[in-house]
Amino acid sequence: MSQSYNTIKHLHSDRKSLSVISFQGCKCVIKIYNDELRPQTEARIMRVISKTGYAPRVLESRDNYLISEFIEGKSLADAYRAATMGDDEHSLENLASRLCIFLQMFYTLSEGLILGKADFDDFIMVDDRCCCVSFSSVKKGLPFQDIAGIVAYALCNAAGDYYNAYPFVKKVLDCFHLKALDIINDMDEFFSAYEDERGLPIDRERIEAVLMGFEDNAFDWEMISSQRSNE
Repeated sequence: MSQSYNTIKHLHSDRKSLSVISFQGCKCVIKIYNDELRPQTEARIMRVISKTGYAPRVLESRDNYLISEFIEGKSLADAYRAATMGDDEHSLENLASRLCIFLQMFYTLSEGLILGKADFDDFIMVDDRCCCVSFSSVKKGLPFQDIAGIVAYALCNAAGDYYNAYPFVKKVLDCFHLKALDIINDMDEFFSAYEDERGLPIDRERIEAVLMGFEDNAFDWEMISSQRSNE
């Protein structure tokens, strides 16, 4: 793409870090970085994952910016919140399964990297796929650390009560053969970030109690959802 850098300098004169534009006839996402290592890492991972159809194609990358294709679709954040609002067990399990398919593929191809950030806005639902559109926080780690963040996000962003997250959380844990005790300690980092970002306190003890209640034979989803529907 000729003249990319000049175009980007003009677009980002207001110091924004991300823009969606129509560039040379193609709808694109442009990211600006404060360091040179991050765009190289994200571009490398995105190129690998895009070959599977689960990430946007990289159109151009340089020392401080990355241009990728824009993927149309509904964010996982919006789909998840809508499903928890309606106690839609089937939709929540389906969303969890599609996310887990992506994660399992990502861990296979990423050579010891994890996403490092739990934000459902970074995922776009396209047909039967859950595509990741941001790899800006990838780092070395173990999958259960990512799962801890995903479960924490699901609990904190469920519409209504923490219990509304049950079908989604249970499916994610089952897909990775994890129990609540396997991830509880690693959830605290996400809770702290959530509190800093939104200025809202997290009742850690209650969340841990709810999560432990999700274990096999310890939680009656049908009874809880039935009670809420009658309220």
